[in-house]
Amino acid sequence: MKNAKKRYLLCLLFILLVMIPSCRKSTEDVLNTREVFNQLTNELFLKEVKSDSISLNYTLANPENYGIHEYTPTLGNYGIDSTIEGLASSENYLERLKEIDYDVLTSEQKLTYDILEYLFIQDNSLDNMLLYPESLSPTLGIQSQLPVLLAEYKFYDKEDIDDYIELLYCTYDYFKEIINYEQAKSKDGLFMSDYIADEIIEQCNAFTKKKDNNLLISVFNEKISTFSGLTKEEIKTYKTQNKKAVLENVIPAYNLLASSLTKLKGTGVNDGGLCNFPKGKSYYEYLVKAQTGSSKTIAELIELLDNTMNNNINEIQKIASSNPDAINKMLQVTYDLQDPNEILDYLKEAIKEDYPPLSDVNYTVKYVDDSLEEYLSPAFYLTPALDDYKENSIYINQSPKYDMSSIFTTLAHEGYPGHLYQCVYFNQQSPDPIRSILNFGGYSEGWATYVELESYYLAGFEKDVAALLEKNNAAILALYARVDIGVNYEGWTFDDTSSYLKEQLNLTDKETIRNFYYAVIEDPANYLKYTIGYLEFLELRDKAQTALKDDFKLKDFHEFILNTGPAPFEIISKRLDIYMDGKS
Repeated sequence: MKNAKKRYLLCLLFILLVMIPSCRKSTEDVLNTREVFNQLTNELFLKEVKSDSISLNYTLANPENYGIHEYTPTLGNYGIDSTIEGLASSENYLERLKEIDYDVLTSEQKLTYDILEYLFIQDNSLDNMLLYPESLSPTLGIQSQLPVLLAEYKFYDKEDIDDYIELLYCTYDYFKEIINYEQAKSKDGLFMSDYIADEIIEQCNAFTKKKDNNLLISVFNEKISTFSGLTKEEIKTYKTQNKKAVLENVIPAYNLLASSLTKLKGTGVNDGGLCNFPKGKSYYEYLVKAQTGSSKTIAELIELLDNTMNNNINEIQKIASSNPDAINKMLQVTYDLQDPNEILDYLKEAIKEDYPPLSDVNYTVKYVDDSLEEYLSPAFYLTPALDDYKENSIYINQSPKYDMSSIFTTLAHEGYPGHLYQCVYFNQQSPDPIRSILNFGGYSEGWATYVELESYYLAGFEKDVAALLEKNNAAILALYARVDIGVNYEGWTFDDTSSYLKEQLNLTDKETIRNFYYAVIEDPANYLKYTIGYLEFLELRDKAQTALKDDFKLKDFHEFILNTGPAPFEIISKRLDIYMDGKS
């Protein structure tokens, strides 16, 4: 019996030994699989950057180096048909992705695979809510962003100038597509409220009020006058062509948008948050996940935000109790540096202890045109081309409604170690090009918010004062995000919001409350990408500190986050586990 059993085991061992080589992929097969994956990501990258000329111009300074030699200037397509086509494309790419042997990919390829799979699955969850996305809003809408995007359009050679002028002639037709989409929303009972429409109409009118000295004329004239290699006659011709395009196509497009929205006014049936629409809650859940990159449920986010507010308020009370003078100093805090360039130069040096090194790059601080001040953010960073990331632009909005006394932390958010630093650092790692165009607001805005609050400790304040500023702003951020969820998911009315803000902040000014209430309706989930992104980074840092104990180094953690790059937080967390295993 024993011999029979032994012969059986030997036979089984022989079979396994024969099978093992046949199960292993040869080196050639492994390399082929990796190449197939690279081909897929490259195909996807080219498809995305060629879909509209602004994306192409902002992404690549030298498209010919990526095999792009001929393309037609376009602003892309907008509407239900293009959305359906995009969803079908995502489903197709997901199927192709699943055919690839994940196990033989490199570590970086696996990361890209995980991110793409996450995005394709997320896209497919939108298929029954095609009329819920909104491209128009007073601050983040295409009509408010487009003038700045066009003003910053890069002229690398004469062909770019020709393409740009041709692109301007696409504006009218593109806006017509947006209007058709808004009309479809109106018929389905999903059109915006009158007060949002009024703000956008007013914004369009402000932009078109300037004609001969319109932003897109004055900026173009300045750029073209200093463009190397043009004759005086060519400069004159280009200026004439651009002015004609702006006056005959761009401004009429904005006038058309304003008049069309005016006609649609009164068809909006919802003056409150998203949840008041039939599928509003489901769409808000989709939007929160897309905006934040967090896998937490809405209930979990509410608990996280409530705990964040309470914990930070408790910390503030502890500091105030042990150091009463710190509160007065916080309330009267001033920053020694006020000049934007001096602040950025200072921050570049101040971050070296806790953040990995970054090669020198150029940055230009610019100011928002006065015709756009009322509607744009206090400041913003425009991402550079991935093959020309040494040239960077930060815009500052000098509108009187924004407090420029705290420009120090704003520039930490937009510049060093915020958006500019994070974006350039990632590009310097030479990632797969597809990674550079995938947008994860929770990562990018979460990182910028995380370092903005850390910048209080770089400003030269006493430790307790810096801590109070950090805790106070963290609590306020959590409160903003909580109101966003309250209005858009739980159906808070203006009175509900007023009661909540009075209870939490003792805020009773109706105009301030109304502006805030409308802001979360105009751009639902926008506050969450800042706050939840920030809190997710804190959770990752706490996780690393708990696991690594004395081996934890803040600079190493920051380097891990920056090397990983923009991604959903559940994927970053899994990568962190692998990273910590290597440390232990």
